[in-house]
Amino acid sequence: MPSPSSSSSSSPHRKLLHSLICWAVQRCRMSESQCRLAVSLKAPSDPAASSALRVSVSDTGVGSKLEEFLELDALARETPVEKWDGTLLITTTGINDKAIYHYRFNLHENASSSTRFSKMATTYKNNAKFSGTEVCLCLANDADIDDFILWLVGFARKIHVLRAANLATELSIEQTISAGSRNVCLPNESDDTHLSIATSSIERLVSGLEDYALSHGNTCDKCDLCCKNRDCLKVGTGSAKNSDRRRDKGLLVEIAIMVAHTASDLSCWMVNCSSTQVLHFQDFVPCPISQSSFNVLMSMDWQSFGFKLKGDTVQEWQRSEPDKYVVRKALKLALHHLKADHAGEFISCHGKKILEYVPDLAQSIAGLISSSSDREFRHECFALLGLGSGQDTSEGAVRSCIGDKMARIIEMGDGKEKAQDSTPPYLFECEKLDEDSPLLDEEDDGDEDMIFDF
Repeated sequence: MPSPSSSSSSSPHRKLLHSLICWAVQRCRMSESQCRLAVSLKAPSDPAASSALRVSVSDTGVGSKLEEFLELDALARETPVEKWDGTLLITTTGINDKAIYHYRFNLHENASSSTRFSKMATTYKNNAKFSGTEVCLCLANDADIDDFILWLVGFARKIHVLRAANLATELSIEQTISAGSRNVCLPNESDDTHLSIATSSIERLVSGLEDYALSHGNTCDKCDLCCKNRDCLKVGTGSAKNSDRRRDKGLLVEIAIMVAHTASDLSCWMVNCSSTQVLHFQDFVPCPISQSSFNVLMSMDWQSFGFKLKGDTVQEWQRSEPDKYVVRKALKLALHHLKADHAGEFISCHGKKILEYVPDLAQSIAGLISSSSDREFRHECFALLGLGSGQDTSEGAVRSCIGDKMARIIEMGDGKEKAQDSTPPYLFECEKLDEDSPLLDEEDDGDEDMIFDF
């Protein structure tokens, strides 16, 4: 998983854009019609120049309430004037408004200052019916403009992963350089032709994750070789809703797990997708994972699902803490779905140990059958194994047949949860995940800057 550097987590540019885009997404979600979210960035030709970085965030959702921008007060106080002068130019209108309103906010001014808020000239809509908001601002042109653009592209791509039913996202970056103009345009199209208005949110998430993985996550250009191999991705999904607890009542958690084997003929998988990424969304916007959700990830018995946890993780925490019970339930359902749909490919450590004994056991049983002088007994054994007349019934063929059947049974029973009654599992007993593990309630007091991989 990529590590967020200290600059990425503390950059005022990124915090500011994150808030503005988040609010725009929520306005679109509140709308009952199809909406568009557009982010435009125009950078100067010379990164060392003093000219400003012009940013626009616009949406066609419901009109905005000016009070929401007051939440940027704290960020404005933290941001030096040379980074951002605190000025926001806001244009907004509601669906039932007769005019388009223009405002100028200067959050660096005191609340009592007459220059903090200004209402500018109003534009009338002439009976047109539409709604939307645009926020424009100018940021200092820092030397790390390329890093900022890279972050913005990645952030917009992650929003597109969710494939929100009524939201189309656009990102336009224009940077004039000495050799010409460098433009980045984030496309909205997908190779998945099965999406419709009736497609569920979890199916949309899977489709978005597939495109995200096939384009190697942080790039705009799709890999033609990978895009032809959508069916090679292995997916498991799970969802859980909190309906009977006071805390976070009504909370819905949806999880999709996607696996692409790095040991593939596609060299680009080895180069670009050799590590594990965890994308965390809240209210349809990418955000840092909560510590309680992270604790669920770290305490999960990954080995029973055929994964091995290597080291720890790099994470940036968010303050809100969703109900860990709901997160854990959705994660377990997704892992069980992944194993059920791809039996034999995700074997637990316990299952692998049992599989090690299959060849010797199959050899012993085949030897007993072949060495028996009871012809009727041998024929009954062949019939049970599905070996009819005319088929190879040599000791080697019998051994291979027995081994295949035993391996299939082990794979089918691997990782199945213990039944509620006292009946033992079909072939072997696998440790049941502890729903009340104390690890989930402990706060992680260690270093937050760690490395995470499977």
